[in-house]
Amino acid sequence: MKAVRLNLEDRQAWQKLQHVLTSLASDYMDLVAAEQTEFKFEQQVLSIAFTLIASNSNRDRLNEFTQCIDRYFNRLQLIGVRRIEWEFYTVGEAVPILAQGRDIPLIAAPTPLPQSAIVRNDGRRSVARKDKASSLAIGKSKASNLIRSIRGWLLAPKTLEAARTTSRITIRDPKGALNAVRTTAIAKFNDTIQWVDTFPWETWTKEKAQQIKRRHQRNLVRAVIEDVLIFGVLLLCLYWLTEVLSGPTINLALLPKQHQDTTMTNIQYRCGNPAVSLKNYVCLGRGMRYDQVASILGAEGKPLGIDRKFGDRAVIVSWSSPDLSMNATFVDDKLVSRAYRQLTASR
Repeated sequence: MKAVRLNLEDRQAWQKLQHVLTSLASDYMDLVAAEQTEFKFEQQVLSIAFTLIASNSNRDRLNEFTQCIDRYFNRLQLIGVRRIEWEFYTVGEAVPILAQGRDIPLIAAPTPLPQSAIVRNDGRRSVARKDKASSLAIGKSKASNLIRSIRGWLLAPKTLEAARTTSRITIRDPKGALNAVRTTAIAKFNDTIQWVDTFPWETWTKEKAQQIKRRHQRNLVRAVIEDVLIFGVLLLCLYWLTEVLSGPTINLALLPKQHQDTTMTNIQYRCGNPAVSLKNYVCLGRGMRYDQVASILGAEGKPLGIDRKFGDRAVIVSWSSPDLSMNATFVDDKLVSRAYRQLTASR
């Protein structure tokens, strides 16, 4: 079989090697977690770290996997690599339980690239596995690095000079500056659409499905609990969004046969404490706004329907208590009609 030559200083070749080794580890999903495989290429040494699912893994199965890796590298000619090392770690351990490696003939790279262009994980000095407790610290470190990068970019002399130049151009030619912004926005939007069209969604979906499958195979109970929690949170968010976006419900079946009282007179009695009571019903006067009526009755009303007698903009709102049920009709936020019904005998 013809040997395949890969220049790891080329980004595409580096990504291809990672993809092939991850796929190879996926064939041994009962032994290693393929998605947690880490790679590092530094000082002409290619290092690969695999994570074992269990500390008491089958040694025969592990030897078979290492032989498969060795056969794969025998078919490769790696440019710029003088040694290959692979290590096996268990979850939560920083010391490998198995480490292997071998020297290979060094093939000089024609045009070496900067080291930062080929290292997958920037700033990582070794492939020693970190336990789960350090994940939060890693996240904080990444966030702080991002903040420092943004701050450095904002305070950079080139950025400040570009801001001054842009401000001068904007002051001298506002219309030209707006056209430049519009052109840039359209170009960015087109680039985004092109990225969405060319992104390998099918491959990405298959990889995610394989990760979920491996997660279920490693610990089915834990994976099911996590899926149920995530699904419950999504349902709660969907329910909350539906409640926020949906308007008030109108149930015409709750309308009484007679819900109009056009014999409204001026207020003759002093209103009582905020409540749905007969005293406060008498206190309601024509022309009151809805917020005034709601403050007198002590609560928001429930919309029931449209009162065609007063036009298409007349809304019937209902209030109720254990003793009394009343309706009020509003047109343009003005009270025009009212009605009540005694539910129990007055005491």
